[in-house]
Amino acid sequence: MGAYDEGSYPCWGLPAPGDVAAQPVSTPSVAAPAAFDLACLADALPNLGSVLWLERRAAEAPRGRAPNARGVVLLDHPSLGALAQCVEARAHHAVTPFGPREWWSFHGHAGDPLAKMFLLPDTDYLAWDEMSAACRLTPSSEAPTHRKAHGAFLRGALARLGHAWRARLLVFELRRLPWLRTLDACAPLRISLLGLELARSIARDEGAEIVSPLHTA
Repeated sequence: MGAYDEGSYPCWGLPAPGDVAAQPVSTPSVAAPAAFDLACLADALPNLGSVLWLERRAAEAPRGRAPNARGVVLLDHPSLGALAQCVEARAHHAVTPFGPREWWSFHGHAGDPLAKMFLLPDTDYLAWDEMSAACRLTPSSEAPTHRKAHGAFLRGALARLGHAWRARLLVFELRRLPWLRTLDACAPLRISLLGLELARSIARDEGAEIVSPLHTA
C-alpha cells in the first residue's frame, strides 16, 4: 500500500447519522500472518502522529512488560497493555462508501483481536507505509465481498448492550535504554475537525465508546 493519490481514491468522507447500516461496505483484505515484532513496532509508532486506538476492555492493563529478541519493551500506558499479549498483527484495507479505511489489528493466542489501530487524516501516511514495510505486513489481494445490512444492524444492537471496545486518539512516545524500550502514549495536542469526526465515525462502526481527547489515561 502506498500513500493515497487524489486521482485514484475517493476523498475522506463521513456518513450521515443512521446511514452506516444501510450502506454496503467492502470487507477488508487481510495481510498474511507474520511474526510479531513488538520492538520493531515500538520503533515505528512515534513517527505516525495521531491515530485512533481501540482496545478491548478486558485487555486493558495498567502496565505490561514484553520480552523480545531485541530487548524488553515496557508498555507505559494502560491502553497498550494488549500488546504484551499479542502474538500476531494483521494489516487491513477497506474501501467504504465514505472513502478508504486502513487499520492494523493485534491478536492474542486465541486469534481474537485485542486491539486495533486506525489511520486518520492526521496520521503521517509515509510513516504508516514505512511501518508496514518494516514489520513486513502487506494486505493480500483478496477479492472483496460485501457486508450485509442486517450484520451492521446486529453489531449496532450488540453495541447498545454494552461497549466491548474503548476508542481514543493517541500519539506515541518511545524512550530507549540499553536492552529496554519504554513505549508511552498520550492524547494529541491538536487534531483536525475531519480527523475527529472520522474517529467518531469509526468508533460508531466498531461499537466502541470513544474517550474524550482530553482524557489521557
